[in-house]
Amino acid sequence: MYTLTDSKASIVATRLLSLLALVLLAGACGGDPPPAPPEEGRQGELLILVYDRSSSISEHELEHYQEATRSRLNDLHHGDHLVAFEILEQSLAESPTRWASSVPEREFSDRVMQRDSVTRARYLQDARDYLTRFTNSEDREPAMGTDILSTLHLVANEVAGYPEHRATVVLFSDMLQANEVMNMEGLVRMPSANWIQNEANAGTLPDLSGVCVVVVGARVDTQASQRVRAFWEEYFETTGATLLDRNYQYRAVRIPARPCG
Repeated sequence: MYTLTDSKASIVATRLLSLLALVLLAGACGGDPPPAPPEEGRQGELLILVYDRSSSISEHELEHYQEATRSRLNDLHHGDHLVAFEILEQSLAESPTRWASSVPEREFSDRVMQRDSVTRARYLQDARDYLTRFTNSEDREPAMGTDILSTLHLVANEVAGYPEHRATVVLFSDMLQANEVMNMEGLVRMPSANWIQNEANAGTLPDLSGVCVVVVGARVDTQASQRVRAFWEEYFETTGATLLDRNYQYRAVRIPARPCG
């Protein structure tokens, strides 16, 4: 009968303990599930998170943005790209607050490795920690405005940089454009009925073709908020993006991994 010597038994025990440590470490890094088996032909995702930190956004709304962000990050896979923006205040001339990173690729594309789970879990925890700066209410300064329209040009640039990825844009905002050109707060200075078409004819709208848009934080329960919503529905349709009715919400229970289907 074959028996282990003390030396061999020690080696086996050490390897088992090392494997157990990896599993426990993966759980310690945010409790994320292990990576799913490699998906044949899966298209990578470009996830763009856009945050409104203007004074019209309350502290509890920012807390909800943070919770929704943390939950949505769990759906990222190896090789996906993540970009975060803070909405500009007045125009594209400003220097944007931006952060971008990528989920590390698998070590082997055709198999599941435990160390890939550890790497992904560490990445997600680091991303959650970093993105809290976009939902932190403590260091907010009075804003000059909320320029969603200009920010969407930055979004379009990101989408153009990753044409092989499916793009999802999550706008954490009340969607109240407010600068010198247009002020939707209280419907003070709404655009004309043909504003979007005129801009499209002039070639000044961003190209958001194929982008799936999700809005979290916009009111829908008043006549004023419905006018704002109607503007954005026409805007995104004209720019080539998809904004489904169910993806325009005030408080999203959960942002699905594939919100547009």
